[in-house]
Amino acid sequence: MEKELLNHIEVLPENNLFSQRENETVHTPYKIETLFYSCIKNGSRSGVKIMFSKMLNDKVIVGKLSENPLRQIQYLAVSAVTLATRYAIQGGLDETTAFNFSDECILKIDKMTEIEKILVFLYNKSMELTDMVAESREKSVYPLPVRTTLHYIHTHLHEDLTLQQLATQCNLSQDYFAKLFKKSTGYTPTVYIKNQKLIAAKQMLEENYSISEIAYYLGFCSESYFIKCFKNKFGKTPKKYKDIN
Repeated sequence: MEKELLNHIEVLPENNLFSQRENETVHTPYKIETLFYSCIKNGSRSGVKIMFSKMLNDKVIVGKLSENPLRQIQYLAVSAVTLATRYAIQGGLDETTAFNFSDECILKIDKMTEIEKILVFLYNKSMELTDMVAESREKSVYPLPVRTTLHYIHTHLHEDLTLQQLATQCNLSQDYFAKLFKKSTGYTPTVYIKNQKLIAAKQMLEENYSISEIAYYLGFCSESYFIKCFKNKFGKTPKKYKDIN
């Protein structure tokens, strides 16, 4: 797959309109790019796959951004991530979540040294972002207090979140809030928060935080409890996950 992606990208020889006319080679049309990013905006995983395949079949033609081939692809990937996250926000993804996703991707792209792996990374992250939008669109039908709570949880995940604290954010009683949250999401607030902390833990492992640091920052009562929760959810220990990623 890595070689296939690279073979379907063509870089214009120079940023010169006369040369492009002479060679009958121009950038991939804006309309095609818009259709691709709109699939992300709509949370359409199948649409992203179809448009990605179409662009590869037609060949993606981009302007020359650097004399260095690696930087050329890095700049292209950064541009793609930036546009994709903006479309994701338009599709309903929480701004903080989208911007953090974008920052994380760009930092990883900056450190990558293999062109083919950057392209595979870009494809995988496009699919991941699309899934995030789809999940967010499903949540958009939640009552306002639940949506408010979800945003609060995502932006205060490193804090010790209590039921009372969350209920207060919505000006609701604890009992009513807990029932409303469970009815809307299918999870109790406690279980939902733990799941989100474990998802965040995966990202922190990829960013080379130690297991003890993650357990501390995410508020697990002990390192051993964190390891147990992580393995129960993902089927492998944090160390094993870190070793293969």
